[in-house]
Amino acid sequence: MTPSTAAPQERAHTLPLVLLVLAQVVLFMIPLIVLGSAIGWPASLRLPAAEALPLIAAKAEAVQLGYWGYLVTAVAMVPLAVALRRHFASRGANGMINDTMVAFGVAAAILKTLGIVRWLTAMPMLALAHGNAADPGRRAAVETAYAALNGYAGSVGELLGVQLVSGLWMILVGVLLARTDRRAVGIAGAVVGAGFAANALRSAVPALEVLSAVMPPVGLAWLLWLAVALWRSR
Repeated sequence: MTPSTAAPQERAHTLPLVLLVLAQVVLFMIPLIVLGSAIGWPASLRLPAAEALPLIAAKAEAVQLGYWGYLVTAVAMVPLAVALRRHFASRGANGMINDTMVAFGVAAAILKTLGIVRWLTAMPMLALAHGNAADPGRRAAVETAYAALNGYAGSVGELLGVQLVSGLWMILVGVLLARTDRRAVGIAGAVVGAGFAANALRSAVPALEVLSAVMPPVGLAWLLWLAVALWRSR
C-alpha cells in the first residue's frame, strides 16, 4: 500500500474509533442520569438491603433502563479495545503490550457485564419478594440473599471490572499512546488508570475510598481528551 492510499484508509478507520471512545462517555450518561435521579446511584450500591430493596421496587423501570444503558457501555468496550489495537498496530506498536491491552479491555467488559446483569435479573426479583414478604423472618432472608449477591457480584463487576482490570487496560493504552507520539494524553491515561487500579484496593486500604468519587469524572474527561487526540492524529 502506498502512502497516498494509506492516508485516506487511516482516516476512515479513525472516525469509527473516535466514535467508539465518545460512545463510552455518552452511554455512561444513561446510568449516571437515570439511576442517579431515581435511586441515588452509585451511592445506592452501599445502602443496606432493608433500604435498597424497597427503593429498587419503587423505581423498577428506571433501574432496568439505567442498567441496560450501563450494560451497553460495558459491552462497547470490546469493539473499542479491538479498534485501539488496530490503531496502534498501524503505527508500529505491535507485540505483547498491544495484545495484552486488548485482552484487558475484553476482560474488563466481561467482568463488568457479570456485575451488571444482577440488576437486570436477580435484584428486581429480590425486591419483589421483599415487598411481598408477609413476615419479618422472610424479609430478613431476602435481605441476606441481597447482601450476599451484592457483595459477590459487586466485587466481580466493580472492584475487578470497573477498577482493577479497566485501570490496567487504561495504563496500557496510555503506554501505547506515549509510544505513538501522543505522549501527554498517554501519560495522563497511565496515571488515570493507576488511580482506577488503586481504587480496587480500598477494602484493604480504606483511605483509597476517596478515589471512588474522584476517578469516574476524571476517567470521562480523559476519554474526551483521547477522542480529540485520536481525531487530530488522523
